[in-house]
Amino acid sequence: MKYIKILAMSAMALATASCSEDFLDRVPTDSLSSNIFWNTENDADLALTGCYRQLYSPYRPEEMWFWDSASDNAFCFHNNKDYRAIGNGSMAASGVSVHNYFTYTQIRTCNEYLANENTIKFNSNEKREQYRDEVRMLRAMSLYFRVQTYGDFPFSEDVYETIEESKVGRVPAAELYTYIKKEMEDICSRKYLPETAAAGRLTIGAARAFLMRVYLYLGDYNNTIKYAQEVMNSGTYQMPAMSYEQSFLKANQYNSEVIFSFEHDKPGGFGMWVAEFFPNAAYGGWSSLVPTISLLNSYETINGLTIDEDPTYNPENPFVNRDPRLRASILYPGQHWDKYADTETWPQGYPSIIPGSGDYHSDANNACKTGMNFKKFYSEPSEFGDIWSCDRNFPIFRYAEVLLSYAEAKMELGQIDATVYDAINQVRERAGMPDVDQTKYATQDKLRELIRRERRVEFVYEGLRRWDILRWGIAKDVMPEPIWNMDGTILPTINAEGDNDVKLEPYTTYEEIRQFTAGRNELFPVPQTVIDNNPLISQNPGY
Repeated sequence: MKYIKILAMSAMALATASCSEDFLDRVPTDSLSSNIFWNTENDADLALTGCYRQLYSPYRPEEMWFWDSASDNAFCFHNNKDYRAIGNGSMAASGVSVHNYFTYTQIRTCNEYLANENTIKFNSNEKREQYRDEVRMLRAMSLYFRVQTYGDFPFSEDVYETIEESKVGRVPAAELYTYIKKEMEDICSRKYLPETAAAGRLTIGAARAFLMRVYLYLGDYNNTIKYAQEVMNSGTYQMPAMSYEQSFLKANQYNSEVIFSFEHDKPGGFGMWVAEFFPNAAYGGWSSLVPTISLLNSYETINGLTIDEDPTYNPENPFVNRDPRLRASILYPGQHWDKYADTETWPQGYPSIIPGSGDYHSDANNACKTGMNFKKFYSEPSEFGDIWSCDRNFPIFRYAEVLLSYAEAKMELGQIDATVYDAINQVRERAGMPDVDQTKYATQDKLRELIRRERRVEFVYEGLRRWDILRWGIAKDVMPEPIWNMDGTILPTINAEGDNDVKLEPYTTYEEIRQFTAGRNELFPVPQTVIDNNPLISQNPGY
């Protein structure tokens, strides 16, 4: 087909061209030749933009939101999304095709830049080296995600010229992690990345935060502390003087804790619809991704106690007097929010537990299956205008992660001191929660329990939970759970949050019971199409 297309285009060009002698010397309009590109700083800017473009998968917001359904935080009802199969452990090599992460385009784009930039005439060597380190880090981020997802992965710094040449086998994950650490160590030590940069551009703080994350997930706590402290001591970032909910408004997406974000904007070709995640009845949304009851139960009460510890907690009316991050992140029955705040149309607020309301779990495929929807990142829908055609950024690294990673690493090393509590308290204070009870959380075991709970509710809907439960070795324990439906009554009384009280019934029906097979579901299957095209690629265990 490609040969036929080329012949057709050539015939058309010959038929319409004049007989000038320079016809065959014309510059091709569908690609750039290395003879006319890779010469100026403008060329470098264009190529660098192309490298940043590769962050689109997985770091665009809607993709990272869906990634939470690969954990015990969220449930994806729609089978065509593939995330349901990831969440319930039924992944197969012939599936997981909507988002095939076993791709090389992202890495190749960066390799091409690094292989060709030496011919560009930069105004300064510092700028050349800065651009190189930006591309190296973008490549390391793309590679890191794929190693986490698949384990062994085919990688090289070379730019393959032919399909046959590109047919190489998988490199062991351990070697790739070593490579990523070495690359990022070098980038951090060279310090060509700036302290601050234009929105969406990498900084030395972002490099340190990424390396900190890598070391934490690999269990190297000393280096986790080292790079977390470098970010903390830089004075560049801090917890913002605004509420948790305000921190995630589009208007505040460049607040003081954002270290690096994916710039998702319509003019740049990154339009999206947040309506996919909205409720059905008032918005015609799809409720594609909804919180689990397990996530609901993980939030503390406003008193800083777990729901099992606080005698004031009422499981029949579980949404009152809770960690403010719960209401900031989740739309629950009886809540008065946006259209559901119109008491003439919706006198009982969000009606997800009322049969026939359009939002009740059995009303429609697009109805909410757990009685709750997410609203973090779009809690003010008016910011978006048309929720079916809008944009917003996604914070890949933010300061709260630095603080909680520092606290976790210190705790795991048994170095429990005032700096650990201070780091956790900075996160809790922004959330509107009381400081840590240092008497209660004085031991390593108790502090580990608190930090893990804190990470869950702080980073909900940000795609970090799957990696946390895998590195903690608890995925096999927390993933096999029912995705419960929520039933009950919305009461006429209004509580302190301004919402209707509810009276929930015991959970008895569910959408599915998830499974997790240890030794298999930690990694994704390599898509069968990849193996068919390259016999040197092997399959992961259990698939």
